[in-house]
Amino acid sequence: MYRFVVFVFLFNSMKVMADTYVPAMTSDNGYVEPFRMFDNVYYVGDKWVSSYAIKTSSGLAIIDTLDFPYCKWIPHNLEKLGLDKEKVTHIFVTHGHSDHVGGAEFLQSLYGAKVIISEKALELSNEQALKSKDKNRFLPPVVESFAEDGAIMLVGDTKFKLYITPGHTEGDLSIDFVVKDEGKLYRAFVVGGHSADFQNSTLAQQFIDSMERIKKLALQGVPVTVNLSNHPHKNNLFENREKSAKAVASNPFISNEQFFQFVEQQTDLAKIAITNNNSKK
Repeated sequence: MYRFVVFVFLFNSMKVMADTYVPAMTSDNGYVEPFRMFDNVYYVGDKWVSSYAIKTSSGLAIIDTLDFPYCKWIPHNLEKLGLDKEKVTHIFVTHGHSDHVGGAEFLQSLYGAKVIISEKALELSNEQALKSKDKNRFLPPVVESFAEDGAIMLVGDTKFKLYITPGHTEGDLSIDFVVKDEGKLYRAFVVGGHSADFQNSTLAQQFIDSMERIKKLALQGVPVTVNLSNHPHKNNLFENREKSAKAVASNPFISNEQFFQFVEQQTDLAKIAITNNNSKK
């Protein structure tokens, strides 16, 4: 009986330590200070993976959650931005790789938020969770219903349009919504799969097809002028942050060309990958 009590005590102590451990917020660890990009959009990600907090009339929606345990920086970032009193109502996951979904269950448990993810992305999340180890060990989120292609989700006063755009993985989820800058509205787009799977010609072709579809969608109605890539190097995020800090006349995150250049560049890379794979057969 005594040994059992000791075991339970040690187990619970280890769990508490795992729950309370927060990686050092240092540049070497990939930490970056959070910042406001638009009236309603804040960057809360790290040096390598993007995470955005979208402020709506009913609370916050988080897009992508970083890997575990680096996801634990997000609540601290929200506090630094003065957003810690806001309710986090929704968590959008662009795909099932651990650096995007690894923190979803942690944030869901912390805030009681609803997780929006595709069915294929959750399958991949389950696989990634089983492979996770030690301090990076995470659980997949609890999902009530899956994101569907073409669905529209209203979160407070913000409308999110969802598209399943496979190619990076089978379950990539792209998100289309409006951001505000000094009261003016601009259309933003998060491409769920930021690049093709270069090892898989079938997925690479799906990526090309998805990019063609995204390009057409982005030109319908008011064209997309804000590229909210799920990796910061894909949309020159930190370079634009530096420009923004210098109080330039216009918001550097708004561009008539950058999103479409990004789509074309990733499409060309996927085509090269398919050509190279075919030449090896």
